[in-house]
Amino acid sequence: MKSFLVTFFLIILVSFLGAQGSIPVWLKDYSWGGNRDDYLMDIHQNEKDLSIFSAGHTFTSSNQDVSSYNKGYSDYWVVKTDSVGVLIYEQTYGGDSLDNLAAVVPTFDDGYLLAGSSASGRNGDKADDSNGGFDYWIVKIDKEGNPEWNKTFGGLEDDILTCAAGSEDGGFYLGGYSSSEKSGDKSQNSYGAQDFWMIKLDSVGGLLWDLTLGGDSTDVMKSIIIDEEYILVGGYSISKSKGTKSENGFGGYDFWVNKVDFQGGLISDKTLGGPENDFLEEIRLKEHSPGYWISGTTYSRPGGIKTSGYFNNGDTWVLKVDSSFLIEFDRTIGSHNYEKCMDMEISPEGSAIIAARSNGLGGNKISDTKGVQDYWIYKIDTVGNIYWDKSYGGLLEDSLEAIFIKCDRGILAGGCSKSSISGDRTHLNKGENDFWVVELSIPTRPWFNIENVCARKPLTFYDQSDLWPNSHKWNFDDPFSANNNSFDKDVVHTYTQPGTYNVTLTVKEGCQASAALTREIVIYENTVFGNVDLGRGRSVCGNEVEILNEHKNAPLDVSYLWSTGESTESIFVKKTGVYELTISDDKCSDFASVIVDTCPDFGIPMAFSPNGDDFNDVFKVYGVGFNEFELLIYNRWGEIVYQTNNQYEGWDGKKNGNPCQIDVYVYKIIYRGLGLSQK
Repeated sequence: MKSFLVTFFLIILVSFLGAQGSIPVWLKDYSWGGNRDDYLMDIHQNEKDLSIFSAGHTFTSSNQDVSSYNKGYSDYWVVKTDSVGVLIYEQTYGGDSLDNLAAVVPTFDDGYLLAGSSASGRNGDKADDSNGGFDYWIVKIDKEGNPEWNKTFGGLEDDILTCAAGSEDGGFYLGGYSSSEKSGDKSQNSYGAQDFWMIKLDSVGGLLWDLTLGGDSTDVMKSIIIDEEYILVGGYSISKSKGTKSENGFGGYDFWVNKVDFQGGLISDKTLGGPENDFLEEIRLKEHSPGYWISGTTYSRPGGIKTSGYFNNGDTWVLKVDSSFLIEFDRTIGSHNYEKCMDMEISPEGSAIIAARSNGLGGNKISDTKGVQDYWIYKIDTVGNIYWDKSYGGLLEDSLEAIFIKCDRGILAGGCSKSSISGDRTHLNKGENDFWVVELSIPTRPWFNIENVCARKPLTFYDQSDLWPNSHKWNFDDPFSANNNSFDKDVVHTYTQPGTYNVTLTVKEGCQASAALTREIVIYENTVFGNVDLGRGRSVCGNEVEILNEHKNAPLDVSYLWSTGESTESIFVKKTGVYELTISDDKCSDFASVIVDTCPDFGIPMAFSPNGDDFNDVFKVYGVGFNEFELLIYNRWGEIVYQTNNQYEGWDGKKNGNPCQIDVYVYKIIYRGLGLSQK
């Protein structure tokens, strides 16, 4: 029997840094504004030209950075700069009343859809009359900021847009909450005081369908995401199980999530909350596995489905759930004062980055406060650990609204600021609240494990770089190999010659410049590899047997260690079993094993009666020690009526399923014991 050969090596382990993502590095801040309040609500970066698009609404009229006269009380205001903050354009859009932007959606032509709420009539830039109170108002602009079309949607009462998303067909989903009954563009009556109201539009703003979701009280929609098979919409609700809401709440406001199909039909809903108030802010798809991240603000102690604690006066609450909303974990993260969750994005390796407002210390918040209220950003990994948290702000009130993960994996954080030059803020305040954008770098630091090993041992290199590189290039510095380079993430390489090698890993993260790391490894000369052979298996037939290394190139000046504990060059054994020999030189080891079996011994019945009475119905050989076995049975004419190589099977007295006649039959057994001649 062929011996089992496995190679082991003495390894010097070199400690490595297990990276889950770099700590943010401050790059710069930007600020724009006029003499009145300017509220940044959303931010985006174009991956092609790296321009930064900041959008919100302004109460300023032709003052400082706001070049246009205000058309009413507040207008949509957008600021587009290049990648280093040089202004490309700024523009306002509005009517004669309040026009408050909530979200932007990038479009396929490098323009944007501006989405918000308007109380204006048909004047200024607004093409449609108000349906009553506030309406959803969207403005499509091109890459230069020129308006292409705008649309108004609403019922007779207030309809407040809070979120928007693009669809693969070039259309749009709009979401918010409505106080309107069936009227105007709203096709369904309300269920309570305020309901989720969702709209699907085509690529030019044509209304395709709308959907109202709600219970018997107040339901406020805050988030839309598009999954492969359905749309997920979420917000918060204080309603009971009525209308389209299938579950009662846990106490106060709860997170409320709905699955909707692509034709506007409700699939299912889920209520998540604790015993007090919980306000959902964002839902995001998980990376690399099905399910969702859900975040918001909590005022609840543990209870309901909430297992994590509560610090004080509002904390952020983060849940990770599977696609059926079964909770993997929930974490309350905050200080001993006030925090409010505002946004969430998912980093490439799958962690969640949470954007919040904070004015507190303590709890599980590590970073200090800078003033009255700060931007607060933290990263929570896929098992619920806080990887980092950072606060940014000046001396006064800085209100974070949105974050965006750039193509270079850095972060844009945007909101409004009342601070002047102080703390992290490097710009003078222009009036009241100004647009304030913070740009953070998340540098990629390549890292990989190394081992000093023996030649001819396959060595696996694991990429342990920060974040989630898009591309990898390995150079093994191995002139003896035809496979000196690899572009896989994790790779196996075998060095055939001893020596010192400088292994280089080059990674590229999004649109970052490539980053490289070189590490030195030592490959030892291997005198034992493949030079141990204990021969084929053998049987113990009365006397003990000797086992020794039979390899013709058995090395000298090595140590021996048998599985019996002996350290001689050979051993004598009487018992059956598997015996192993390990030989070692100064750095390397190799081992082989061999099986020792019992000597063949068997018994054969002289007759049997296959009559179906479960007694002596089968003719078979009873024995031990067979390494090879064959049983053949012949009739009186020399024909084979039965054959098997399985000693545990037997003849049931039939041939081709038919009983054979009662007669005398001849059997033949061919067998071999382990390491013995055939008999």
